[in-house]
Order: sequence, then C-alpha cells, then structure tokens
Amino acid sequence: PELLDWLADEFMLSGWSVKHMQRLIVTTMAFRQSSAPRAEGLRADAAARLLWRFPPRRLEAEAIRDCILSSSGVLDVSMGGPGFFLQKVEVDNVYRYFPKEEFGPPEFRRMVYLNRIRQEQDPVFGSFDCPSGNQVTPKRARSNTPLQALNLFNSPFILQQAGLLAKRLRDEAGDDPAAQVRLAFRLTTSRHPDEFERQASLEMIHEHGLEAFCRALFNTSEFLFLF
Repeated sequence: PELLDWLADEFMLSGWSVKHMQRLIVTTMAFRQSSAPRAEGLRADAAARLLWRFPPRRLEAEAIRDCILSSSGVLDVSMGGPGFFLQKVEVDNVYRYFPKEEFGPPEFRRMVYLNRIRQEQDPVFGSFDCPSGNQVTPKRARSNTPLQALNLFNSPFILQQAGLLAKRLRDEAGDDPAAQVRLAFRLTTSRHPDEFERQASLEMIHEHGLEAFCRALFNTSEFLFLF
C-alpha cells in the first residue's frame, strides 16, 4: 500500500504524465533485474512474490512471429504501408476464409501490420493466446500447451521459415556444421552454444538435417521466453 500511495503521489506531481511513470517503472532495479535463481531466494520465496528476481514469461504471439522472421533474415521492418492477411478468401454467396499455406514478402511484415478478420483466429499463433478480432482483451492469458509446440514444429509457416534459416546458415557459415551451429545460436539466442549444446546440435544435424535443427531452435524455451 505504501508503494501504491507513493506512485499515486508521483503521478500527480509529474503532471499526470503517463510517459514519466512508464520511464520510472522500467528503470527501477526491480524491473531490470535478472531472472536467474538464487538458492537463498528460492528457499524464502520460490514464487518470487516479493520480486527478488524477474519472473520468466513467454513472449507474446506477435513477438514470437517477428523473432522467427528476423532469425531467418526476411523480416520487413519498413514503416507504414499496407497490411497483410494470413487467410485467403473464397466467395460463394458468403465469404469463407482459409489459412494461407504459402507466404511471401507481403506476409513478412511485422505482425503489427496484420489485418485481423473478426471471428477468425490466427492459424499458427492463435494458440499463443493471440486474441481474435471480435473481442476486447485488455489482459491476455498466458498458457503453455502441447498445441503451441505442434504449431511451432509442423505448420507450413514454420517449415518455410526453418528452410529460410537453414539457407541463411549455409550462405553465411558455409558447409561447416560447427560454424552453422554457432551462427544459428547467435541468430536465435544471441549467444554461443556451450560444448554440450554444440555436440548435441551436430548430432541432430547429422541425423535429421539442418532444417529440423532450425525448427528445434524455434521451439526452445530460450527462444520463446524472457529470462
């Protein structure tokens, strides 16, 4: 209660500036701290109700899709312009919508430019609690379901993006699998793999191919969650 009173007072003194309050909150030590666990903290407050560490959370559906496009090297970051659809339309007395199975540059824009169709859910990222266009959703749910992993491993969009990421790895890292693994980790997790990850990745590429390895990276917790 004391913190809430202080924030209310600060909000009033700042001239009711929402921007000031947002800046104040995101620059606090509590907001910027790591989510890395500590033994003493886990013993005292395993659920982190006292905010001794940043709680891990999954990215929003829009951020996941944009990160996939960025990793594969095809994300269109241009500002403004027309939006895009993820459904194709057939007209037979009524409009009927079907999920697209082929994607090109128009669909490689950031998801903020997605044209939503009411009562039609996004075919892939709807399972990531992305709300449909026919309801107001001031606060999204955060679920973790098997359907999310299935969509991120088998959908036409993911298969295409895994192929594009594999092509990027071959183009930029050559035919050396070890170099491909290093680049893949840098593009998807912004770090280099450790020895165990490197060896497991090389074995997977040898047994299942580079495209399957790329799909596996898209499904890792480190790619999908903020830690």
